[in-house]
Amino acid sequence: MTEILDINKVASATLANLVTKAFNSVSAKATAVAKDAWAKIFEDFSPFMNDAYQKNAFVRLLSQKDKDVELYSVYVKSSFICGQETVNDDQLIYSINEGRNVVINGNGGAGKTFFMRHLWLTLFNTSSELTPIFIELRKLNDLTSTDLKSFIRISISRRKELDNELFSYFCNSGRFCFILDGFDEIVQSQRDSIQRQILQLSSDHPKCRFVVSSRYERRFAGWQNFDLYESQPFDLAKVRRLVDLVPFDPSAKKLFLKQLDDDFYRQNKSFLSNPLLAIMMMMTFKENMDIPRRMNIFYDQAFTTLFQWHDATKAFNREKTLDIDEFQRSFGMFCLLSYHQEKFEFTKSEVIDLINKSSKLCGITKGSEEILKDYEETVNLLKQEGLKYVFIHRSFQEYFFAYAMMRINPGKFSDIFSAIRKRYDDNVLFMCFEMNKSIVIDEYVRPLYQKLKDREVFKNSSDNISVLSRLDVSYTFHIGARPKDPQRGVLAMSYSMDPDFEELLNNASRLMGYKSNGMRYSGSIMYHHEMFQIFDEVSKAIKGNCNLTCNLRFQLNEVVSEISVNEDADKDRRLNPQKVEGTVRAGIMKRSSRFKPLEERVSAEIEKIRKWCVKEIDQNDKREKSLDSILGL
Repeated sequence: MTEILDINKVASATLANLVTKAFNSVSAKATAVAKDAWAKIFEDFSPFMNDAYQKNAFVRLLSQKDKDVELYSVYVKSSFICGQETVNDDQLIYSINEGRNVVINGNGGAGKTFFMRHLWLTLFNTSSELTPIFIELRKLNDLTSTDLKSFIRISISRRKELDNELFSYFCNSGRFCFILDGFDEIVQSQRDSIQRQILQLSSDHPKCRFVVSSRYERRFAGWQNFDLYESQPFDLAKVRRLVDLVPFDPSAKKLFLKQLDDDFYRQNKSFLSNPLLAIMMMMTFKENMDIPRRMNIFYDQAFTTLFQWHDATKAFNREKTLDIDEFQRSFGMFCLLSYHQEKFEFTKSEVIDLINKSSKLCGITKGSEEILKDYEETVNLLKQEGLKYVFIHRSFQEYFFAYAMMRINPGKFSDIFSAIRKRYDDNVLFMCFEMNKSIVIDEYVRPLYQKLKDREVFKNSSDNISVLSRLDVSYTFHIGARPKDPQRGVLAMSYSMDPDFEELLNNASRLMGYKSNGMRYSGSIMYHHEMFQIFDEVSKAIKGNCNLTCNLRFQLNEVVSEISVNEDADKDRRLNPQKVEGTVRAGIMKRSSRFKPLEERVSAEIEKIRKWCVKEIDQNDKREKSLDSILGL
C-alpha cells in the first residue's frame, strides 16, 4: 500500500507541473478571456487526469486477480511494423512527438492497450509539450448522439462544460495528444461516423496528435494522414521476460520457463507470441502439462483452469453458485446475447438483466446476484471498472459466444450467425469451425458459395477487367492537389465490391489459415500500393489548389470515373473545375493498363476460394455419407 501511496504522490506532483506548464504555454499568446477560461478549466482538469492516471498506471492480470499491479512491474517493450520499417515503442512515441498521427493495429491480447497506457504515462511523466488525453472509445456506445469532439470536451471538464469555441482554440494551439483506445469496440453502426469525425478532427487541428488503437480493419489503410503500425508478435526473449515478470506461483513459473525453449516456442508460437495467450498458457500448463494445438480447446482449458484456480489459491473454499457445466451454459448465453448486441461493457443492471435472460434460456434457477459473483469473483471473467463491468478480455466473450452457438444452440447456427457474419476481425467463426466443421460448411459456406456460383462469379473469362466488373469493384479517392505541398496526393482511399464475395473472401481466408499484413484479407488485395501511386501521379498534373473526389468503377473493358472538384479554402480563382476533371480523366485513361494487375490478383483469389469451397463441401458430403453407412441408414 505504501508503494501505491508514493506513486500517487508522484502523480499529483507531476499533474501539478503538467497543469502549470500547459497553462503557461497556452496562455502566453491567449487573450485575457481565453486565459481566464483556461485557468477555470484546469481547476477541473485534475480529477480527469487523476482518473486517467489510476487507469493507466495499474492493471489487472489473469494471473493476479485479487489486486491490481503496477503497469511497469509487468511491462515488456513492444515492437511495431509500418511498411518495411520496424520500430520499438520508444521510437514510435518519438515519431508521435515529432508530429505523426498513428493507428496501432493488432489481434486481441497483442498488447495494444498496454502500449496506449505506456504512451499516456510517458507523455504525462516527461517534459513533452503534449498533454495526453486518454479516451476509451467504447464509452461512445452509451450515447444517443455520437459527437466525438463534444464527448472529449465534456470528459476533460466535468463540472464546468468547456465552450466549443474555446476548446477549438486550445486544440489549434497543439497542446493535446488524443489517445483513442479501442476503435473496434465501437458498435458497427457508428464506426463510419466516428471514422469521419476522427479524420475531420485531425484535419481541423493538425498541431495536435491523434493515436488510435484497434483490431484490424480495412478502413485504416485509407487513412492517408495516419501512419499504420502493426503490433508485432512477441519473440521468445520477450515471452520469457513476460513470464518472469507476471505474478504467479514461483515453482509453476520456474517449471514453465524450463519448458520454454526454442523448440517449444516454435511449436506453440501462435499462442506464445500473443502476451495474453502466453499468460493463459502458463496458467493452463501448470494444470495440464500440455498445450493443445486448437484454439477452442486452448480456451476451454484456460476456462477450466480459471474455474478451478480460485479455490486452489485460497485458504478456504467458497461454495460456487454454479457447477462447471451450469457456468459454461450460463456464461455462454450471457456472451451470446451481449456479443450479438455489440455490448462490451455493462452497468450492473444491464449485467443482471442479461443474467436473468441467460438463466431463463438455460433453465437455471439460481439467483442473478450470486451468479454475478461467480462471473466476477470465482472465475474472474468479468471485472469492475468504476461503475461498469467489462470482460477480463474480449477474447473470452468470443470463445463463449462460439461455445453457445455450437454446443448449446447448434440448430440455430444459421439464424444467429447471419447477424454477425461480417465481423471479420475476431475469432468467432474460426472457433466455430474448429468445434464443428460440418455445421459451418453446411449452414454457411455451402449456401454462400452456391449463391455466388449461380451468379457466375467463379466463371472464367479472358475479357479485360471482366472480373472487376462482375464483382462491382469501385474505388473512392479523396485527393489533395496543392503544387507547393509535399504531402499532396491521395488523402484517403476506400473501395467496395460485391458484399457476398467480400464476405466469403474474408471469412474463408481465415478458415484456410491465411494471414494478412495489418488488415482484413480483402483489404490486403485491394489496397495495393499501385492504386495509391496512380492517383498520386494524376494529382501532380493538376494546376492550382483544390480537393477533389474521384469515384472509379469498372465496367466490361472500361474504366468509368466520376469526379467532383472542391476549391480549396484560398479560393484559387485560376482553377477551372472542368479542366481539372479533364486532366484527371486523361490521367486515368493513360494509366488504364495498370489496373490489369488488380484484375489478375482478384482472379487468382477467386480461384483459390473456389477450390477450397469445392474441396470442403465434397469432404463434408463424404463424412455425412460415411456416418449414414455406419448407422446403416
